[in-house]
Amino acid sequence: MLRWIKPWMLLAVVLPLLAFGLYTAGGFWGVPRLIHWQAPKYVREELGKDLKLGEVRFNPFNFQLDIDGIAIDDPKDRQPMVALKQVHADFQVSSLWKRGYVFREVRLDGPFARAIIRPDGSLNLAELLPKDERDEPMPNVWIDELSVSHGRIDFADRSRALKPEKQLSPIEFTLKNFRTRDESGGFTLHAVSEDGERFDWQGKLSLEPIASNGRIAVSKLKARTAYEFLSEELPFQLSRGSIDFAGRYDFAVQPNAGTKLDVAMSKAVATDLGLRARGAGDDWVTVPSVALDNMRLSLARQSIDIDAVRIDGLKAKAWLDPDGSFNIDRLMAAPPQPLAVTRAGAAAKWKTNVGRIEVKQGDVEFEDRTVKPAATFKLAPLTLSAKAGSLDTTKPAPITAQTTINGKATASIEGEVVLDTMAADLHVEVAGMPLKDVQGYLPDYPKLTLRSGDAGAKGQLVLLPDDAPGPSISFSGSATVTDFEVIEVADQSELISWAKLDADGVRYTQAPDALSIERIHARKPNMRVFITPDRNFNLARAFATPAHTTLPASTSAQPEMPIKIGRLRLDDGVMDFADYSIDPNFRAKISALAGTISDFSTKADAVSTIDLRGQVINRFSPVVIRGKTSPLAYDRYTDIAMSFKNIELPLFNPYSGRWAGYAIAKGKLNTDLHYEINNRNLAAEHHVVIDQLEWGEATDSKDKVSLPIRMATSLLKDRHGVIDLQVPVAGTLDDPKFRVWPVIWQIIKNLLVKIVTAPFDWIGSLFKGAEKAQYVAFAPGSADLGEEARASLGNLAKGLVDRPAVKIEIPTATLAPADPEALAEKKIVQAMAPLGRRKEEGLTSLDELDPERRAELLAKLYKQEMGERPKLPETQEAPAAEEASRKERRAARDEGEAAWLRTELIDHYKVGEAELTALGQARANAIQEALLAGGELDPTRVFVTAAGKPPTEQEGQVRIELGLE
Repeated sequence: MLRWIKPWMLLAVVLPLLAFGLYTAGGFWGVPRLIHWQAPKYVREELGKDLKLGEVRFNPFNFQLDIDGIAIDDPKDRQPMVALKQVHADFQVSSLWKRGYVFREVRLDGPFARAIIRPDGSLNLAELLPKDERDEPMPNVWIDELSVSHGRIDFADRSRALKPEKQLSPIEFTLKNFRTRDESGGFTLHAVSEDGERFDWQGKLSLEPIASNGRIAVSKLKARTAYEFLSEELPFQLSRGSIDFAGRYDFAVQPNAGTKLDVAMSKAVATDLGLRARGAGDDWVTVPSVALDNMRLSLARQSIDIDAVRIDGLKAKAWLDPDGSFNIDRLMAAPPQPLAVTRAGAAAKWKTNVGRIEVKQGDVEFEDRTVKPAATFKLAPLTLSAKAGSLDTTKPAPITAQTTINGKATASIEGEVVLDTMAADLHVEVAGMPLKDVQGYLPDYPKLTLRSGDAGAKGQLVLLPDDAPGPSISFSGSATVTDFEVIEVADQSELISWAKLDADGVRYTQAPDALSIERIHARKPNMRVFITPDRNFNLARAFATPAHTTLPASTSAQPEMPIKIGRLRLDDGVMDFADYSIDPNFRAKISALAGTISDFSTKADAVSTIDLRGQVINRFSPVVIRGKTSPLAYDRYTDIAMSFKNIELPLFNPYSGRWAGYAIAKGKLNTDLHYEINNRNLAAEHHVVIDQLEWGEATDSKDKVSLPIRMATSLLKDRHGVIDLQVPVAGTLDDPKFRVWPVIWQIIKNLLVKIVTAPFDWIGSLFKGAEKAQYVAFAPGSADLGEEARASLGNLAKGLVDRPAVKIEIPTATLAPADPEALAEKKIVQAMAPLGRRKEEGLTSLDELDPERRAELLAKLYKQEMGERPKLPETQEAPAAEEASRKERRAARDEGEAAWLRTELIDHYKVGEAELTALGQARANAIQEALLAGGELDPTRVFVTAAGKPPTEQEGQVRIELGLE
């Protein structure tokens, strides 16, 4: 019944079945075996590697291929280089008429790659490329859907010092409508590292031409990761922080136009960054947030454009070490590796343009350890804005900044800075800067302490590079110092202070150094000057040579930095003076001190003009100081006049009590001083006027002068109670023994000694002839004044009229034996008168008679009084004949007899005490009458006393010495 089946029909059935069987067997069994045989062989021959394959499955009916457990090991470390858990490929029959390899789906599950950059810089995965590179066209491949799931990449860079490693897992990737010769569809790639860093990529891809565009985003990228892979290129170390960026890109390899890459970042933010120098133990800079606005990259133009860089909450620690090194220089130092230099050189071709850089809420701590004590500054909050433009550091960049320093001072700058050379042209304003914060920059006087003071400045600051002409630093503007006070460490007392000091027209330059100020205005300046118990000035002690300071060799030495001040104005100043070397202490104050000092300069030939005024105690005691001087060479030229008016003298009781031995009850002082110095030759004038000086109680001072001060001052006072002294001083400052005030005191002391030792000579110097009235001469036994005596007493009276405090004493004195004998002789003459001739009745003296008649009458008087003739003694031998005549011998005999008789009768007529007292009183009355004859001298100032100095005899006259009190 099967005869109808022909052989050809059987073949027609069997052959297809056989072919189907063979095809099926070849597909299900042969293809996997072929792959197991050829793939490892190819890898071994072409790559020199071992390929491991797991199960291979192929369905010849739907052309789906599945391979499990693919791995290629690295023979150098026996670890997989690449691996794949499973690959699934769904090949399409349409490839036959589409002239290409068409896949509906390619799925890679669990791919793994171990990428290592070896120490020599080679990449291990490069060994997976065929050694024989054939220049063949890319095959036409279509993949409707390509996906990667659960992927993982282990990356290590052993060519870098830190040998960083990073793992990305899981990696998810999808690609739609992939074409090797046409533009592909969209793809997505997602990857996450073991640290949570995420990579997202979306876009389109084309292999011919090679091109891609799309969007890329990276989030939570650890700054430490970036640093580990870029450590050789970065000058600093990134210790912490994360980076997020996202944007669009457009990439293409253009055969004739080169490679195109344009990137536009919509987001680029770094948070919680920590920067430190290599090897440092902690972060020097921390940044909570850095954002790059609208960042754009163009490979064709080799440019990076950023609209703005915004830095929020920057914190930085900076300092200058004692050797002058700056820690930020270490932070930004060039990387030590040559590779970094090469890359930096390549990067230098690129141009980076930044619209502006903004820093907000910054906090910078700076410490200057080059000074002692170290100066610390905290700049917070710091706001900075810079119009960067091109990041060419050789071009000026506009910058503005505002901050608060140490929580008190405010500061702002605005101008341009050249980062490459640190040249700058800035407008600077600083206000309320506590001077204690910059005390390390001020001269170090160990015995002084700065208690308070705030400084401010406003002006233009210019910094020039070392090779530029002109000063390296210059400042033009103004400065202010308020509430300034310096105290002495020893007693915590104020030394110098002022309420406010303004300096305008300030011009400072460094290299060369110079300082000029047009105007300085000091309000309420105060200085405390005193003499210490050991008789030294406190200023000399306080301003002893500071540490690290060498004073010039002489007052005329030229200082290193020239200084010029146009005008210094003082308002409401005070100078408090005290002398603690005496007990009780002396204190005086010059207040309301005001005026100007003009044209101050440190030039050797400079001359300053001084015009100051003030008051002692109150406004009724003015002080004026005017003149000119060479500030740093006063001994070359000085012409200064000082005037002190209406000063209450009891103020000086500590001095008068010690040196004069009396307190001052009242009085006023007016003095004018004038000092001229020309080439170290001094000519000084001291005009001192003391009004109504009255001494008070005596003191028990051991240092008082041994002079009758009361009498001296009485003699110095005029009729108005004024003492007017002119004390000139001249000398040379080259004389080591010459000191002005000791010379003045010696002159005054000499004057006082002269006055008290020769008061009549002092009065005579005022009224000529008065000096002769100190001694009044009388004939023995007489109270009659001669004309010369009357004239000298009249001149004395005139002199005393102008010295109302001086009293004169007239002693009632007689001199023995001259006055008693003279009075007795007067009695003898009166008794002799009746015994003589008529013409002898008017005798007044025995000397009016010749010797013979004198002897005759004396003999008669003797007989009358004694009742017997005188028994004359033998006369002296007469002169020899050859020497005298008889007449002469007779006269000599008469003289002898008369002398004997006179002596005998004087004893007989001896006067009593009452007669002598009457003579002394008569003489005093005569002197008193002569003194008061002019009617100008107050009689109450003339005293007749029995306690005066005893009279003396001179040239047969009795001299009465008058006294002054």
